Amino acid sequence: MPYPNYLCVFRADQEVHDDVVDCGLDPDFRPPIPTWGICRPLTRRSVVPGSYVVFLGYYARDQRYFVKGWMRVGEKISYLNALERFGDRPNVIVRELTDHEARQPKPLAEVSWKRKPLQQETLRRYGTDSPRFLTTIDLGGRVYVQFDEDGHEIDNWKCQRMFLCQEKQLNRCIVAGACQREQQFPHLTGYVVAAEDEWRDVGRLRLDWRAIAPPSFRGRSLRTPRGQHNALLLTDAEVIEIVSVLSEREKR
Repeated sequence: MPYPNYLCVFRADQEVHDDVVDCGLDPDFRPPIPTWGICRPLTRRSVVPGSYVVFLGYYARDQRYFVKGWMRVGEKISYLNALERFGDRPNVIVRELTDHEARQPKPLAEVSWKRKPLQQETLRRYGTDSPRFLTTIDLGGRVYVQFDEDGHEIDNWKCQRMFLCQEKQLNRCIVAGACQREQQFPHLTGYVVAAEDEWRDVGRLRLDWRAIAPPSFRGRSLRTPRGQHNALLLTDAEVIEIVSVLSEREKR
C-alpha cells in the first residue's frame, strides 16, 4: 500500500521577508530537523513514516503561495517524547507544571472558545471558573498545561489538536466533568519528525508555487469550495517532480 503524501498550506508571517515562515512556527524547519505538531491534526494522523509532505506558505495580503520546503516523515512520536526532545519549540503545545508553580483558573468568560454553545453549557454547569479538566492533563502525579504562547482556544488546544476529539466527545466530557481520554495521552503519536537528511528548507529562495507546480496542479485551486486551505494528496510522481525541481533551484 503506497504511503499517503500531502501538499499542505500554512498561513505565512507577512513580516518575514527573507524566508517563508508559519505564523505559529508549525511546521518548524529550524535545525537540527523539521517537526510538525499542531496544524492539520487529521493529516498528521494520516501520514506514516515514509510519507512526503510539501509545505506552502500563503500570503493573504498578496494572495500568493510560496514554497517553504518538504520533508519525508521519519517518526511519529508522543507529545511527551516531543516535550523531552523538542521542548523549546512552540509547536509542542504542552508544558509540564512544576511543583512550585501554580495556575489560578481563569474565568470562563475571559478565555476564548472555538465552540460557543459548549462554552455556554460549561458556564451553566460549572459556574465562572474554567474546569480543571479543560486546562490540564493529569498523569501519575505530573500535570501538563497549555504552553503560554500557544493561542488555541480552551476547547481546542488538547481536545482537537492532540486528542482529535469532535464536539460530541467534548460534550460528553463536559457532562462527566472529566477528560475521558486523559489516560491515552502518553500513547498519542501525533507529533511528526522528519527523517534525517530527507528534507529541504527552500524558504529563503521565495519560490512562487506557480513556477514549480507539477502540470496537474497548474491552474488548480488550493482552496476548498468554502474557501479554506485544504491538505491535498500528492501522487508519488508529483512528489518526485516537486523534489527534483526544488533541488535544481537550490543549485542555482
